[in-house]
Amino acid sequence: MRFWIDKENETLPKDEWKDAYIFSLTKKGYSTIFSSITKTWYWMDCMSIPEIYEDLFVIGISVFALDKRISRRKFTDCWTRDISVSIPVLEIDKWLGTEKKWNSVLAFLTGDNWDISFRECKKLFSQSENPNRNHLKLDECDCVSLFSGGLDSYCGAIRLLEEGKSPCLVGHNEYPKLKAKQECFVESFQEIYKEQKVKFVGFSANSRAPRNLNGEFLEGTENTSRGRSLLFLCAGLSIAGILDKNMPVYIPENGFIGLNIPLTNGRKGTCSTRTTHPYFLNGFQDILDGVGIENPIINFFAYNTKREIVNSIKDKPAFIKHYKDTISCSHPCLARYREKGYNEYPVNCGYCYPCLIRKSSLIDTKDDKYSYIAETKEFLDEFGESEKASDLRAVVSSVYRYKSIDDEQIKRMIRLAGHLDESAVHKFLQVYKSTMHDLEELFSADERMKKLIEG
Repeated sequence: MRFWIDKENETLPKDEWKDAYIFSLTKKGYSTIFSSITKTWYWMDCMSIPEIYEDLFVIGISVFALDKRISRRKFTDCWTRDISVSIPVLEIDKWLGTEKKWNSVLAFLTGDNWDISFRECKKLFSQSENPNRNHLKLDECDCVSLFSGGLDSYCGAIRLLEEGKSPCLVGHNEYPKLKAKQECFVESFQEIYKEQKVKFVGFSANSRAPRNLNGEFLEGTENTSRGRSLLFLCAGLSIAGILDKNMPVYIPENGFIGLNIPLTNGRKGTCSTRTTHPYFLNGFQDILDGVGIENPIINFFAYNTKREIVNSIKDKPAFIKHYKDTISCSHPCLARYREKGYNEYPVNCGYCYPCLIRKSSLIDTKDDKYSYIAETKEFLDEFGESEKASDLRAVVSSVYRYKSIDDEQIKRMIRLAGHLDESAVHKFLQVYKSTMHDLEELFSADERMKKLIEG
């Protein structure tokens, strides 16, 4: 399928692109891709941001929109999509020649076949013509850290603050009540770490269905949304780029989730992000280096399990105050569909894959803030083969598999998840084994589950 990103009402596609579906990215008139990030840039007293960072954000939000709006069900295997897209950029000379690298990293990120092309566009998306009445002062921040409101990013913020840093925490607001949670966490940080500066920048992004030159809309949507994390990262880099060309961007995430080894042979990490996998980060950093973006991207949790992360700071007042309120769930908004659920969401469901990993990481804290006790045999008995229990079945299968394989077989699975050097493979081997032990301990609290994973 072919797509054209229309930036600020450009000339419509012709010739070889005349059959493309058109996504419009504009602040004036009707837009099918929209984001509040431009307000943040403007509030930082920038009439426009450095062009290379604007280009990067346009690429990131274009991938986000495509990933969100192209249904995998339209393709033969109901997974791998063929996506050709023309993206407008300001600094065309820098981006030409990076297409193959983009195709490679995006294929790894989303599991699709990408064909990226760039064309020159002189119109600025970031420019504002109105007087600035809001001023966002971030000049005292010395780093940027992505802040989803999940447990890993929460722990990452605390680690930075404990190290004496003054972070700007950047959050993507995926649903209305998430921003309120993120702001609450930051207020708590400000109260506890009075000697440092900690700021929060939240932004939103969404997309509507594109249409072709005949006015026909592309039907369907997609819920896997692997491209969302790239948008998140590009937004963080845009903030860092305004502040300082060398300012680091932190993406705190545990190594087990970052590695994204399929839980079973039938699951290829289909709904999981790969943005913090070293293979993706190395490829993405190579692109940035090539176009002159110097901000380093750092995941200091890359070789830690989620439990290790928690235990490293579980006695800190900032952690104790709000860790139960962090959201790790893959579908935290489901509570809205229950009676009086709007007052409850977002919540951790307790039975999806991220929730189960979260539970295993919190064994030493005795956290019990869940809607379901989903690591027990009762849960399996009640929901059987239903979709609700699918993640639990897969996690149980992965623990059972682990108990019958050796280190060399695990290393092979790690290599298959993405090319790594042997030093990284060895480190991830320990991450994988430790997480499996944590899950085994979680399930072993129920004797019947213990028998199930032992076979």
